[in-house]
Amino acid sequence: MKMKYLKFITILLVVFSICFFSPGTAYGQESQEIFITKADFSNYPKVEVHINFKEGSELEALNLTQEDFTVLENGEEVRDFSIKGLSEIIDPIGVVLLLDTSGSMEGQPIEDAASSALLFMDEMRSIDEFSVVSFADEVTVHSSFTSDRKKLRDSILQIETMGDTSLFDGVFTASDQFKDRDDIKYRYIILLSDGMDTASRYTLKDAINKALQEEVSIYSIALLSSEFNPDNIRNISESTGGEMLEAASSSDLKELYKTISKKIINQYRISYTSLWPNAEDIEISISVGKDKIAGSAETSYENPYYSPVPEEFVVGPERPFYLTLFDKLWMRIIVYVTIFIAVALLLCAFILFVPARRKSLKESAKIYGFKAEGKEAEEEYEYEEKGRRGFFGWVLGVISRAASRRGYIEYFDFRLKRAGMSIRASEFIALHLIGIIVCSIAAYYFSRNIFLTSFAAIIVVLVPFLILNIKSSQRLTRFHEQLPDALQLISGSLKAGYSFSQALRMVVDESRPPLSDEFKRILSEIRVGLPEREALDHVSQRISSEYFQWVATAINVQREVGGNLAEVMDTVADTIRERDRVLNRIKALTSEGKLSAIILIILPIVVGMMMFFINREYISLLVTTKVGIIMLIIAGFLLIIGIIWIVKIINVKY
Repeated sequence: MKMKYLKFITILLVVFSICFFSPGTAYGQESQEIFITKADFSNYPKVEVHINFKEGSELEALNLTQEDFTVLENGEEVRDFSIKGLSEIIDPIGVVLLLDTSGSMEGQPIEDAASSALLFMDEMRSIDEFSVVSFADEVTVHSSFTSDRKKLRDSILQIETMGDTSLFDGVFTASDQFKDRDDIKYRYIILLSDGMDTASRYTLKDAINKALQEEVSIYSIALLSSEFNPDNIRNISESTGGEMLEAASSSDLKELYKTISKKIINQYRISYTSLWPNAEDIEISISVGKDKIAGSAETSYENPYYSPVPEEFVVGPERPFYLTLFDKLWMRIIVYVTIFIAVALLLCAFILFVPARRKSLKESAKIYGFKAEGKEAEEEYEYEEKGRRGFFGWVLGVISRAASRRGYIEYFDFRLKRAGMSIRASEFIALHLIGIIVCSIAAYYFSRNIFLTSFAAIIVVLVPFLILNIKSSQRLTRFHEQLPDALQLISGSLKAGYSFSQALRMVVDESRPPLSDEFKRILSEIRVGLPEREALDHVSQRISSEYFQWVATAINVQREVGGNLAEVMDTVADTIRERDRVLNRIKALTSEGKLSAIILIILPIVVGMMMFFINREYISLLVTTKVGIIMLIIAGFLLIIGIIWIVKIINVKY
């Protein structure tokens, strides 16, 4: 019996030994495979994390896909993330080749270093940019950032050795090369040295702080010698997220430079939107696993935009649902549009409920040709505003006095009458200015963007004039539609024995606005003694109608030379109808071309806006790269040419 228990215990011990002491299988050595080189939170809540592989990692040689990665944020899995290898990213990689050119590097070491640096550039992509810096007694910048390989090759081959070693100064100057290059997001320094620092003005701490300030990762190669202590180089590399490699002799440099190029190119960038936009501290855990090989890495950071939420709004570790809604773009757009509509309705309601006084006799007489001028006009506008009390009346008074001196009141009054709007010129100007101020303040408050605010202000400035033009065009179209029937009615009335004034009264009674309003004005002006010619000319100028100009000319000619006015009216009416028939035919024939023009003009803009919201990173290449900007300019130029061309085709002269 004891032997059975002894055998059972022995079997358990063997199984435990196999499980505990055997090499890790599926995910046995996770922490030894990958590490995080950089975490970018500049566009928070969008997060970008760069990972690289430990020396000798088997994962580096595998073709990893998004399914092989797992991203956790504060223990919660991030499902919507994208991953790209650095070799797939279009943005250029910036590398400073920092070479030790002190006297100890003379001869074969510097020759091997130069050939290794050239090999390193060949291993990188053609779009990547390089800078060449050397350090001895002094630091020398042989070439600023460029992708011109010939220029870089010439710079490296001209390097000479002499003097002591200013290692820290070299690192500081190399990091400073990235200072004005905001377009370079991926920044590296490849440092080669065979000696300790002996001549620097800067300290080790200064060099590390400068590299961290410019967000540079430093890979270093220590060319070992009996007098060389690589601790400083190792400290610089590890502090900046890089790595130090050791070379026993200069003949090993080519292989080490090739290793570093692979380490840079084989990095992966993971992008996602944070699940915790209002958490104070966030921990990120990234795991990779494929073919029974796995690795994991972790990092943590403080939320750069953390704002404490009052305790009464906090439910557990997350914010309430109704608060997280405002983190979504579509919800913010709905809120902004609602606020804009509410402000507009408030202004309209304010104007509608402001009591207006009754017109004076002088104002009513304006339609009969009375017009105040000079100081009398200014006194009249001042008197007008006394009918409105309170702050709005004072605003209208100030605007009226300022605008009347420069003729704006008369101009807007003419435009408003042409559009058939009953609002006064001073009220229109006041509403326009208030709308510009309110909408500009609201746009800046919500966007905090001066360009978006300027765009909103421009839109608000132009929209009222666009409305006036549309209303004027619509009113003129209705007038033209009614005019032939009105002329036919005048002709019939004249044939029935009515006078011209009675025929006009018949048109006023039987027609609808806007034609009835204009003919009523003609009749009123004739009754107070204004000649028919002037009354008709007033209407022609006010509504800017070519058709009515024909009518006025025909009537004036008939009054001078005589003839049958009824037949003249019939002839003009038939001419207008025939011209409208031809114009409608032309519109029908050119409608397909106009629709094609509208689609071709709007389509690039609509597609660009859709791509901006769907895949902003993809479309941003057009404005963040030189090639993209050139393409955008060429496309805009060709679009303008196409618009001019299409307009010429569909614009039929008649």
